[in-house]
Amino acid sequence: MTTSELIRTRHKGSQGLGPAHTYQADEALAAALPRLALPCMGEAARAALRVVIPLEVPYTNEDLEDCLALAEARGFCTDPRDWVPDFKCPRRHLPLYQPWVDWLTDHGLTQIHAGNTLTAENLSRWTPAALRGAFSGLARNDRAAAADIVFHHSGALPTGHRAAILETLHAAGSFSGSYPWQVPLIHHFLNDRAAKIRDSARVLIDRMEGLETEEAHAAVLARHLTVSNGRVSYAERSDNRFSPFYRHWASTTFAALAEALGLTPAQLAHGAELEFLDGQFQALATASDDTEVRTILLRRLLATRGGEEIAMHMFRGLDSGLRERGLQAYFKSNYWHSVQDFLGPERGHLTPTQMYELAAFEALEASVIRQINERKLPVNSQYDPLRAVALSVGKEAAQEALDRALAAGMKPDNPRLTMLRLNLAL
Repeated sequence: MTTSELIRTRHKGSQGLGPAHTYQADEALAAALPRLALPCMGEAARAALRVVIPLEVPYTNEDLEDCLALAEARGFCTDPRDWVPDFKCPRRHLPLYQPWVDWLTDHGLTQIHAGNTLTAENLSRWTPAALRGAFSGLARNDRAAAADIVFHHSGALPTGHRAAILETLHAAGSFSGSYPWQVPLIHHFLNDRAAKIRDSARVLIDRMEGLETEEAHAAVLARHLTVSNGRVSYAERSDNRFSPFYRHWASTTFAALAEALGLTPAQLAHGAELEFLDGQFQALATASDDTEVRTILLRRLLATRGGEEIAMHMFRGLDSGLRERGLQAYFKSNYWHSVQDFLGPERGHLTPTQMYELAAFEALEASVIRQINERKLPVNSQYDPLRAVALSVGKEAAQEALDRALAAGMKPDNPRLTMLRLNLAL
């Protein structure tokens, strides 16, 4: 430890969850930390954030993600004297703050952990436990980089480290087995110099029961589906409210399934009976890079379903008109926080006219009155309409929402106004 230090601050917490903690940098550490891609927020915003932090129940980095994402959308990062990611909650922070996470470890203020950036160059620094978590995260975000480590660098690692990597190559709690994309990596360990690793790799392969490719899983699904006059549905509808074929849906691709059915991807998108093909079918389409497929399905879904029933990721890379229709659907969603999630980098910029369409805004005044008359708060912060509005709208709309709450009788120092005040300070 140098003269630079991390300061651990204890908060009372809220909603009966007990004490919570955040970390800040002292002056010397704040000056030494690398500059991020965005400038630090100004003094007014810093003061507003310091009020927000203990109210957000900071048990993990994710608890502050909403307000930090709002700041990022406005072009600012937090000042490290107010907050740095909790190294005990690895990978639960916005990517903007990754340089701080790695710097703290590189300079000995934190031990290497699963939240650090894993590269082929720093493999030797990891403990098996930390490597397990870091490799799992790398594989989710960059399969090519994960494969490069396995094929070209894992051989030089100690046995425990190679075993740690192998232990990540399964479907976790999704189903018993591994995904097809993991198969080549598992096969690499079938030739490992350690017998116990070879045996573990063989167990993983055997558990797949011969279904090692996306095409093999698509063939299984095709046997349970029927195509009639261009319409695609289950041959027999299951009473199981969960998909009886989850493993196969999770292990194939939209294109592979279309081919197994003798259709083009576009034909499958047009013909799928959405009321029979459950959420796994939508997940399959969401993962596809075929914009035509996603456009076809989104037009069908938007005609019949609410925003909460449509995966946000399905809209990526599509034309602005379709995204606008999706945003309108999310405006009316019962899950108010989904609006800022859908907006992503565009959050914190909705106009007053757009704010009037938010389900959260429609509930705002009644919520204030209910607190005054009945002393009844929202069930939790995610469903506080004041917070949901604050995380989505621009400054002009935020000021109008604040004025509306005050006019309804809310006291200016009410903690529920803190997120609106942060919005206005940014």
